[in-house]
Amino acid sequence: MKHLVRVEHIFRAERFFFRRLCPLLFVTLVSLSSHAQTLSGNLVVPIVFHIVSQNPAAITDQQIADAVTDLNNAFAHNGPYAGPDGVNTGIRFCLAKTGPDGGNTTGITRTQSVLANFDRDLENGRLKNLVSWDARAYCNIWLVDGVKDEYLAQFACGNWSRRHDIGYGSFDSPGDSLDGIVTKETGSSLASLMGTYLGLKYTFVLGNCANSNCNSDGDGVCDTPPASVPGSSCNAWQNSCITDTVSGFTTDMHDLTSNFMSLSGPCTSSFTAGQAAKMRGNLNTMRNGLLLNNKCDAPCGENIVAGFTRDNWMPKTGDQVQFTSTSTGGTNYQWTVNDVVVGGNSPTYSLNCNTPGKIKVSLKVYNSNASCFASYSDFVIVNCGVMARFYPNVRQIASKENIMTDSILFTNRSVNASSSQWWMSNNQGMDPQVVSTSFSLNYTFKTPGYYSVWLVAANGSCTDTSEKFNFPVYDPTVDGTVSFNSVECYQQTKVKVSISVCNNGYTFAPAGTPVSFYDSDPRNGKANRLSPVYLIPDSVAGKCCATFTTIIDVGRSGLNQIYAVFNDNGSVPFSLPNTKLPEWSFSNNVNSVSDFRFHVTVSPDSATLQPGDTVQLIATAGPGTISSYSWSDAGDLSCTGCDTTVFTAAHKVYSTTKKMIATTSNGCVDSAVTILQIPSVDDYQVTVDSIECAGSDSLHATFTICNHFSKGSIPMGLTVSFYDTDPDGPDAHLLGPVFSTPLASPVKCSSFEWFFKRSATGKVFAVVNNDGRNNAALPGLVFDENRYDNNTDTMSVIPFTVTVSPSDTIISRLTSVRLNAQISGGQASTFQWEPVENLSCSDCASPVATPAANVDYRLTVQNKYACMTTGTVVIKTFSGGRVNIPNGFTPNNDGHDDVFYVLGSAEVKLLKDFSVFNRWGQKVFQVTNAEANDPRFGWNGYLNGKPAETGTYVYFVTIAFSDGSTQLFKGTVTLIR
Repeated sequence: MKHLVRVEHIFRAERFFFRRLCPLLFVTLVSLSSHAQTLSGNLVVPIVFHIVSQNPAAITDQQIADAVTDLNNAFAHNGPYAGPDGVNTGIRFCLAKTGPDGGNTTGITRTQSVLANFDRDLENGRLKNLVSWDARAYCNIWLVDGVKDEYLAQFACGNWSRRHDIGYGSFDSPGDSLDGIVTKETGSSLASLMGTYLGLKYTFVLGNCANSNCNSDGDGVCDTPPASVPGSSCNAWQNSCITDTVSGFTTDMHDLTSNFMSLSGPCTSSFTAGQAAKMRGNLNTMRNGLLLNNKCDAPCGENIVAGFTRDNWMPKTGDQVQFTSTSTGGTNYQWTVNDVVVGGNSPTYSLNCNTPGKIKVSLKVYNSNASCFASYSDFVIVNCGVMARFYPNVRQIASKENIMTDSILFTNRSVNASSSQWWMSNNQGMDPQVVSTSFSLNYTFKTPGYYSVWLVAANGSCTDTSEKFNFPVYDPTVDGTVSFNSVECYQQTKVKVSISVCNNGYTFAPAGTPVSFYDSDPRNGKANRLSPVYLIPDSVAGKCCATFTTIIDVGRSGLNQIYAVFNDNGSVPFSLPNTKLPEWSFSNNVNSVSDFRFHVTVSPDSATLQPGDTVQLIATAGPGTISSYSWSDAGDLSCTGCDTTVFTAAHKVYSTTKKMIATTSNGCVDSAVTILQIPSVDDYQVTVDSIECAGSDSLHATFTICNHFSKGSIPMGLTVSFYDTDPDGPDAHLLGPVFSTPLASPVKCSSFEWFFKRSATGKVFAVVNNDGRNNAALPGLVFDENRYDNNTDTMSVIPFTVTVSPSDTIISRLTSVRLNAQISGGQASTFQWEPVENLSCSDCASPVATPAANVDYRLTVQNKYACMTTGTVVIKTFSGGRVNIPNGFTPNNDGHDDVFYVLGSAEVKLLKDFSVFNRWGQKVFQVTNAEANDPRFGWNGYLNGKPAETGTYVYFVTIAFSDGSTQLFKGTVTLIR
């Protein structure tokens, strides 16, 4: 048995409605991406396989078990069906282990019958009448040898295309004995059919992209994008609908192809979450009987399998049928006929078929416990021995005498028949009648309509009548329409038209069929026919369209409406039909088009600009191909032989008109104009941004000049003068030199800098558009402006100074303090601290000072314009003890202990007297009223300008303290060289 063959099938919608659909179009396809997920809580569906075949034993129980495993993998999105797209539906299937009578069962029946290869339209009921379990409790699957049908027939451009099923499922009649699945194959095709059985529709609706309500339109599932054709292949990318976003998709999606319901082929592998939810919902409602009573487990534990064969699979009245058990695991046998116990405890049973009808034969097999049994049933259908059967080679055609005729071959495959009668009727007055007694019927239809055909097969007095085959025979008569593809002006007084002639019939519209053109609706009796009648040069096949082009002589320019009439010879007064070509309908033969006159427009048609502004002038012309554009005059335009040009307003006041003349490749001309006006709008303004000291006698200013019109620019030579006071007054002095913009700037505002003489008033007045000779009220008029009252700006000059923080301070000796330079009137570019000793840096803004003694620091700063200023800070120190006097020093200028001086705490107020004597009593050093902690008030080891000798010296220090007390300190100090 083939395992992975994709079924091609569709709902049994009225196939006749498809007769006017266009051919299927091949387009690219991408699968809808959805996160793989599991829907929790498995719902388990019991199934029974009815193997109907000429050789049902050829399909083993293991093959059926494998098919169920494969079906479970498909619904779990597992095994060969695993992939990034799709979900685990949470639906599982089992072969039924509990039979309809409560006994053990394998969930498999086998029936030998010629109906194993059957016609879906004629023999669906006969097939399922052979065997069917309670459809409310079990999912019946009839596995057959073949299915004959035609679920989609389309006629396009003279040819039929027909698609055929190899299986189908039902959902419209849950619980009916016909409810279930018929299939020739398992694999992915069975997964698709099971989707149909559980209420899914296919992911496409032929020729329809409606998607206004995703819960009802299309397949009624919101996470499957709409499609109008089946999938052509799992690997082909197509997008047959562009309505996806209507139902909530964020972007237009490709059609699903890997989805089981797309009919894309054997590689389909997934359901969406929405499809899974819909199937689960249907199982919990319309098909909830499948979930009752746990039919997936055997009702008792004994391993008994019941089954039997029979020697006559199509008995006639009077025949005997011998049944032989194939059961295993049981020792006792109980046969019943129509639920009545017959025969003895035997593995065989003989049935005499005395009367026609359907007989149920069952076998129960058990051991010592009769309540633990296995059972198997078969249905014997007894008749007189004849079975009327046939199938058509096609199931819809178009045919009519003298127009286009077609036929259908009805192939007889009746059983045990020696004679045949073919009966036929239609809805066009044909009463039921015998049309042939031949074995098979090849019938040519002369009259369209809806027909019924059935077969009466006989063998002597034994007769059987088939089901009726109902089918349409369409009227093939031409049904022509005409529409306009394009209409263009041609040589000013003619029009060039492209038309589509479509034939909605089945037979061809012949070459030479006339199409007439009019300047208004010919049906109102006032239209004028234009030029000679056009005869189409080629025939148009049925259900097809053809495009033709012709030139019509209108005789004047400006025509803007035209009518076309298919199959019209131009007779006056207008009336259809007026040719020998018959049509199915003449009501759709007239069509019209308007607004095709060649016309050119210019956008904008007028504009007011400011000097330097640009405007894009766009010429739009059509319909038709434009061969040339011409603008005039050419002044201030970027191009003249183009459809789009740029006009740049000159820096002056003026008005101009630009004319566009456009010409088509067909020789038609039209023109349009635009009017452009340019007033004066310059308005200059200066803003002083900063003023800083520059050198010893100058200032540096940064300032911004703006031109306040929508597309402002700064011209070259625009001046700015600087004054020391309001230039409107008599005491104003020009702080020269006058600034002048060196280059033109295309931007609305530009920044500049300039040096000029220092102001004695502490203020600076800047005036734009002023040459230094006039006051602010009357600028120098270097350039014209529309106002002058906003040309002046002023700013106070802040002196360039520096201070140091913290200011004069007292700290403990050899501790640190950060010195911060604070600048006003600008920014410093260089820093210099003196003295440099005990500073972390001497050229930075914030050094850290760690002085060993009192010190005065001086800071000199300079800005980038060479302006200099200074600041100072005094730092006094004190030692840790009350008084600390060293006992030695080394005046060798190495920066360490070079001076002998007194160290003291903050309590030391003054050194009233500090004297040093050598060993001969000579005074070598003395200071009075000095500060402690300051080497400037200490002995440097020199005597009379010369280094004193190495040795020991005596000191006397009288110290006044902050508490008012005075104390004398004396001792010796050693001078070491």
